[in-house]
Amino acid sequence: MCGRFSLTQRLDVLERIFKAKARLRTDERARYNIAPTQPVLVICQDEPDAIVELQWGMTIYPNGEPPRSLVNAKAETLQQRPTFARSFTSRRCLILADGFFEWESRAGRRYPHYYRLRNHEPFAFAGVYDEEADVRRCVIVTTDANSTVAHVHNRMPVILENARAWLEETDPEKLQALLRPLPDAALESNLVNPIVNTPDVDSPECIEPYEPKEMRLL
Repeated sequence: MCGRFSLTQRLDVLERIFKAKARLRTDERARYNIAPTQPVLVICQDEPDAIVELQWGMTIYPNGEPPRSLVNAKAETLQQRPTFARSFTSRRCLILADGFFEWESRAGRRYPHYYRLRNHEPFAFAGVYDEEADVRRCVIVTTDANSTVAHVHNRMPVILENARAWLEETDPEKLQALLRPLPDAALESNLVNPIVNTPDVDSPECIEPYEPKEMRLL
């Protein structure tokens, strides 16, 4: 899964790389610990030349069960699951990021790992969106983890190698083929400070390398 990520790049860099102009309601600022329910920067299928803000997390209403919020959607069932089938067809999006977090469980403790491209460039997660009460909300598509991530978690977000194809392609089979793990060598990772566990903390410390005290004693 993907439950936290970062986007620290300047808007002008994002505009140049993704060939889209920012249309934001909030001030530009680096984000080191983006959490569910928060606004995220997105390029939508119906407005491919604009960077806009959507809310991260979609509500589903299972039959006979209380509504619940989802922040991820599995690539393998994206076309079949009623919640996402329509979005797969006509409401795909690019969710802009430059790193993401996964947590490793060891001896009863959870240690956050931070992953980013080796070239430290921003990238796009595959996403889909829908509207709830006139508010657009999105989820990140996940796939099987590559070997770089797999020792920590068995899933990882889909980082698109061809971002524009996710918006422009119309063939379902070709779209599905885009939802694959990033090559192992493309990512680097390091342990980071557990302050990232708290969604309200959003500072550069969240992504800086960190060695827990108990590990230094080994």
